[in-house]
Amino acid sequence: MVTYLPRSAWRARPPNGGPGNLTTSRVQGAVIHWPGTGTTTGIHSQAAVASALRGWQNFHMDDRGWSDIAYQIAVDQAGRAWTLRGLRVQSGANGNADLNERYGAILLVLVTGEQPTAAMKATTRGVIADFRRIFPRGTAIRPHSAVRPDGTDCPGPAARAAIARGDFTPTSSEDDMTPAQMQELKNFIEARSQAYALWVHRQLRKDLSAVVKAYALDIKNYERQTDAADAQRAAAAVWASAPDNFEPKPTPDPEGEPDPAAEPYLLLPDPDPMPTVDTTPDPAPDPTPVNGDGSAPPVAADGDGTAPTASGETGAPTESGADPEPNPTPYPQQ
Repeated sequence: MVTYLPRSAWRARPPNGGPGNLTTSRVQGAVIHWPGTGTTTGIHSQAAVASALRGWQNFHMDDRGWSDIAYQIAVDQAGRAWTLRGLRVQSGANGNADLNERYGAILLVLVTGEQPTAAMKATTRGVIADFRRIFPRGTAIRPHSAVRPDGTDCPGPAARAAIARGDFTPTSSEDDMTPAQMQELKNFIEARSQAYALWVHRQLRKDLSAVVKAYALDIKNYERQTDAADAQRAAAAVWASAPDNFEPKPTPDPEGEPDPAAEPYLLLPDPDPMPTVDTTPDPAPDPTPVNGDGSAPPVAADGDGTAPTASGETGAPTESGADPEPNPTPYPQQ
């Protein structure tokens, strides 16, 4: 079922009279057209298509002197169907009055070098199916180049090839589809399925996040309630096991400050501190060797009369232990 955008969607001008409706007994089919703009810039957005339709209507009415835009229905690359004259009204696009009485006219919003999309093909099949329901004898689907007496390139090579493949031919069921139509339908279903799966994933992720937060809150509330209930049950069990005559021992009051009047010894002065005891050990005997007569051996003196130290230098002796490590070799300049 095709949904048709009304003429108000593209702000159409009212027609200047017109040739009237098609005669059911004379209609043989539908002719496929394109605008033949010569440009390669696609006309894809709804606003762009509406603007293009107004321009073509102005050209047909003001330059050609026709009653309205020439075609009955337009189908764009997004699969939108636009009401132009309408399926029942005779077109002015096929080449002469006789052709306009025998064929409808469907405009594909295609530009040079552009291939019809799957959405355009599907909608066009739906439009042709609707046309056939109105005009049961109008089963033919022909390119404009096949019917116009003066010859034309309309509707372009891509659309003519699609017509030859049967891409615009309505089918009663999936079994009647051509292989190309079957593949297009599969691609369309797969794309829609992927888009739906992504939407479901995002929704479930939001819902799951809300569930996790609610679950965490419920757990915290449950734990608080459980802890309180366990404490109450533990207290009840303690009291249940206590003797009947058990009374809790009162807590003694803290002792007050001592009263010197009641205890006179508190007024006596503090006693002298105990004397300290010298625990330094006696000095060890002098280990300096003596001669036989009890005198110390002579000590060699340096030039200044001072005794040499263990390090061979004058002054205080060095600390015992290992020799200090040598200074590391500096790194070469980079």
